[in-house]
Amino acid sequence: MQKQYPSRRNEARSVDAIHVRMVAAVALVRPAEPDDAARLGRVHVETWRATYRGLLSDEYLDALSDIRQAAFWSRVLDDDDHVGRAHVAEDADAGVVGFCDCGPERGGAPSWGKIMAIYILPDWQRQGLGRRLVGASGNHLTAEGFESLVVWALEDNPARAFYSALGGESAEKRRLNIGGVDVSEQCFRWPSIAGDLKAEGPEPGVAPAKGLSRH
Repeated sequence: MQKQYPSRRNEARSVDAIHVRMVAAVALVRPAEPDDAARLGRVHVETWRATYRGLLSDEYLDALSDIRQAAFWSRVLDDDDHVGRAHVAEDADAGVVGFCDCGPERGGAPSWGKIMAIYILPDWQRQGLGRRLVGASGNHLTAEGFESLVVWALEDNPARAFYSALGGESAEKRRLNIGGVDVSEQCFRWPSIAGDLKAEGPEPGVAPAKGLSRH
């Protein structure tokens, strides 16, 4: 019988899969600290420009400032009365490559939490970090007494498939204006964080909170 050898395409897929598992395992997910503000500002701006180029105006995206965003995140992370928590994904060499911020759903039922923001640098996307960040947020919200979760995403944002893969149910839409461009947002809901959210939990590779709860 002739011995079967794996094709180069299958070998490439195997290498890619191994690389994804290695990246997901090596990068640390931990609660954000006030000193991370500048890093969050950089990731915020770079991700917006990469994700929304062609959806929002170039003028608006080019005017985004990592300095202003860093100042915003500095206020958030320094505010002891801020309800919620931000988590970062950090690589030993590249530093902070993504983050996710969560808190209560303003104006909603007290049992509903919300993903306020999740941004991952383009080169680090599709490598399992998003699931781990959302999982860390879901675990934090559950520990703080929230039972359900909601997130809003631009209807043309490719990340909508990511939320569906996490078990999010498509809900209502709303219109808003960003930088002079009318866009549509899609809501995704998880009625039960514990039962519906298909994301990894905090272990392994998630550092303890170190008392940074925002409640």
